[in-house]
Amino acid sequence: MQAAVFPALILAAALQNTATEFVELDVVAVDRRGLPVGDVSLHDLEVKDSGKPVTIETFTPVTARGIRDEERSVVLLMDDQGVPSSGTSPMRQIGRLLLSPMDAADEVAVVRLSRSRDEAYGDVETARERIDQYHGGAVPYSSRDTPIAVLEAVARIAEQLQPIEHRRKAVVCLGLPSVCDVREPVSSSTNEFRKAWVAALSAAARANVGVYEVDPTGLTHASGPSGLGLVRLTGGDVLRNSNDFAEATARIWRESSRYYLLGYWGAPSAPGQLRTIDVKSTRRDIEVRARRFR
Repeated sequence: MQAAVFPALILAAALQNTATEFVELDVVAVDRRGLPVGDVSLHDLEVKDSGKPVTIETFTPVTARGIRDEERSVVLLMDDQGVPSSGTSPMRQIGRLLLSPMDAADEVAVVRLSRSRDEAYGDVETARERIDQYHGGAVPYSSRDTPIAVLEAVARIAEQLQPIEHRRKAVVCLGLPSVCDVREPVSSSTNEFRKAWVAALSAAARANVGVYEVDPTGLTHASGPSGLGLVRLTGGDVLRNSNDFAEATARIWRESSRYYLLGYWGAPSAPGQLRTIDVKSTRRDIEVRARRFR
């Protein structure tokens, strides 16, 4: 896997300018069929930070195949609160499928939502054991507590993955949309929820973590939550209302195998503050996806 390049001039500027911070951003580019596009150039992208255009200082295409030193990082977060005990067997089957493309150099882990001691790293055997030991309904679903548990789990996973630098990491939340795709706080939200929201998005941004949602209920024709939630705000995607879990698996691993790392200087974020990021393509034949906050 190619690592991002930080020119000496940029590093020198960092020592002289404490009013800005260097932001590394991972960007997925796909065509109309949803397949990764490998010929995106620096000039095909426009980035705004807090509404202001920024200059892209570093730009690195990344290709990782899970062989030699070209690692991919995927963490499976299994919902054992929204999914009832009757969903235990299907969840185990889909979980095994989602991790099936892993190769020798890949870093994979399994974290169960209600198990705060599950770490986002370890060996393949541990990951498989956690899937086999998964049980739906381990903790009763709570409209107040479960969203906070998801946000805390994402923040914890991102913090554990942060030392792995210059790489995009995928957190795949296998569970109900109402659980995995947490909605942005509204005016009536508790202070605890707001703090958990900011902490999760900030940690995901620092670690280049994108959250995906895979709905295990398959083809239901039921509509999920409307608007933007945790998933798309972190640069991931929603994969629901389909029985084709093999395609969902292929898509997640494709996007973990080919993407772009770019860097720019932006105003530093104050504690508890989120700054907006807007990435657009100047090409009409591709769609780009990146996180919306830092």
